[in-house]
Amino acid sequence: MYKDHPYVISIAGFDPSAGAGLMADIKTFEQHRVYGFGVSTAWTVQNDSDFLAMDWMEPAHIIKQLKPLVSKFDIKACKIGLIQNPEVLLKVISFLKSNNPAIKIVLDPVWKASAGYEFNNWNTGLPILKQSLNKIDLITPNLAEMQFLGGSKDVISSARAWAKYCPVLLKGGHNDKNPALDLLFDRDDFYEITPAQVSLYPKHGSGCILSSAIASNLALGLPLLAACKKAKLYIEEYLNSNPTLLGYHKA
Repeated sequence: MYKDHPYVISIAGFDPSAGAGLMADIKTFEQHRVYGFGVSTAWTVQNDSDFLAMDWMEPAHIIKQLKPLVSKFDIKACKIGLIQNPEVLLKVISFLKSNNPAIKIVLDPVWKASAGYEFNNWNTGLPILKQSLNKIDLITPNLAEMQFLGGSKDVISSARAWAKYCPVLLKGGHNDKNPALDLLFDRDDFYEITPAQVSLYPKHGSGCILSSAIASNLALGLPLLAACKKAKLYIEEYLNSNPTLLGYHKA
């Protein structure tokens, strides 16, 4: 593989509409000039607006899909999306790190579909999840996800607490007071990532695409803050690509 096309992998659900999950991640990887692999964690029955059903992959089968890829390729970064619970997450992350300690891992904590379908029980609190957080490079919750996962309406305090274990990008897409203002908490450091565009059309799978764009940028060698800023510009172009729930990826 050419050095300017590093390998990146998505571990996520399969969305037949291709707006979220594996196929959306692969589209994002391609536009970032990285080579994308995909490992499925679940099969979903959905379109861009309706989520009907899903079937989880067994943890052993997720690992089985990963083995031939990590044994042959030097994978620089990984995006993890839809995954059943913190226990499965820890197994997957531990496997990745045991095979490649240097791999960058971005976790998009998907626990509920925009259509309202709840995927899993992630409300286990920090004591359980910190085992995984210690092994990853970024978690990308939106305000509702941080409130749910942190068990508090004070999402800023929750993000600061979690940032002791790994950086937290608190996405502002659902923030009525400061629309689209993202906040990056990295240990004791804090950064505001302001939007370049304000007129944005909501999209199915926007969180998946942002996190896979960040993973791509990390694989290309960008530091975390720069990777997040560049990914924000990418997702804004995607959101404004058309007025529907399914957007177009642009180079």
